[in-house]
Amino acid sequence: MRNDHFLIGLTSFTFLMAATACSNDDSNVTSEEQQNVSEVSDSEPTETEEDLNKVEDDEMVDEDTEERELELVEEGEEREASTTKEDYYMQNGTFVGGEITDGRSVGDINQGAHDGYERLVLDIYEGSYQELGDPADIPNYFEITKEAYPSRLIYTLAGIRGLPEEIPELSNMELFSHMSVVPYFSDATIQLAVYLQEPVEFEVFEMHNPAKIVTDIRSISDENEYAPVFSVRTASTSQGDTVDAIQSADSEFRERDADQVRTLHSEDNSVFVEEGYYSSLEEAEERKIELENDGIDFDLHIEERGTHDIPKYIK
Repeated sequence: MRNDHFLIGLTSFTFLMAATACSNDDSNVTSEEQQNVSEVSDSEPTETEEDLNKVEDDEMVDEDTEERELELVEEGEEREASTTKEDYYMQNGTFVGGEITDGRSVGDINQGAHDGYERLVLDIYEGSYQELGDPADIPNYFEITKEAYPSRLIYTLAGIRGLPEEIPELSNMELFSHMSVVPYFSDATIQLAVYLQEPVEFEVFEMHNPAKIVTDIRSISDENEYAPVFSVRTASTSQGDTVDAIQSADSEFRERDADQVRTLHSEDNSVFVEEGYYSSLEEAEERKIELENDGIDFDLHIEERGTHDIPKYIK
């Protein structure tokens, strides 16, 4: 308005005074408004600033949550077993070795503690348990896998007819916990499970002339912290009554596209079949309902389990 005043400076004095008064009033109002805005800014944030602060806080929470999220244990790689100790340890994965054959047996199973690691040795013989022959030259084909939930080594030994006469007691070991026979539905393959007491990494190699399968494990202190899982499983049954029930549950799960079916041991050494495990309770419950609606005729249970937790006995 002051610019207008200067442009019309030659107009009447009355108009000039009126314009000047109007200009002064406007200037006073603007000053008061500026003071009010300044006071508001100093006393509380505007709505826009509050929104920005809330967004920043939410982003910080999301970042913290992402940092705290735990992953599941990965399966690991598959590696061929060497014929000598190489100090090549894996935290997870599978060692394979031996030759495809038949008519072999597991003889002695020995364990021992060494400087920095513990060892388990399976001696392989020709013949069956009814007629045990000489030590074999080369081990039968084998796969040894380290699993989680619970932490254990699974020995799948092909070409073996019959079970070992004696399962060793491992309670005197610090890393190995105990060994159990896993029900397996083949007359020429057996499975053994060796449970572990704490985080370890493992190495497997084979020896020839005579044939031996050697597993070394050593403790690790820097294992990642992994998320728990939610297992969809059957009730526990005693070892003496398992074969038919285990085989039936195993088959029914596989017929319904389950690809992680396992037979596990409960804390009292009874056994059960696990359909699979899931990263959340919601996923496990959804799968349980799906199986029940699809005609599963035995009770299903959901169990939360950590990496090294031995499964609970569920009646």
